[in-house]
Amino acid sequence: MAAADGGGGDVRVAVLGTGIMGSAMARNPAAAGLRTVVWDRSPSAAARLSVVGALVAASPTEAVRDAPVVITMLPTAEVVNSVIFAGGVAQAFAEGAVRGPDGHDRRYGHDRGRRPARPAPARCDVGGRAGIGQQGPR
Repeated sequence: MAAADGGGGDVRVAVLGTGIMGSAMARNPAAAGLRTVVWDRSPSAAARLSVVGALVAASPTEAVRDAPVVITMLPTAEVVNSVIFAGGVAQAFAEGAVRGPDGHDRRYGHDRGRRPARPAPARCDVGGRAGIGQQGPR
């Protein structure tokens, strides 16, 4: 599925965490016609987004598979660690990152000797506190 303006190609967007903020974040790419896959620890929270065209993944690993864009809206650092790192999402995302959109292998030795950039999580939690976004990374 392409974006409504035709510029998105076949982009897959994964949204992990579909609470108040995550569901709002997932609605926008889904409404724009992007393939949007959602996952939440509470399956009923993710299921509500199927009415706007989002696909519901059974696991966070399934959600990020083949998704070049991953949005995480998880509530706490502990949940991020359990889902992203202990749950294998970072590994699954990294495994998907070795192939470029053209299908060519991007691992060391296959692309002019350069290693692909590893996915680097950025801590951007807002936690409902005013001004936290202006404070920058911790």
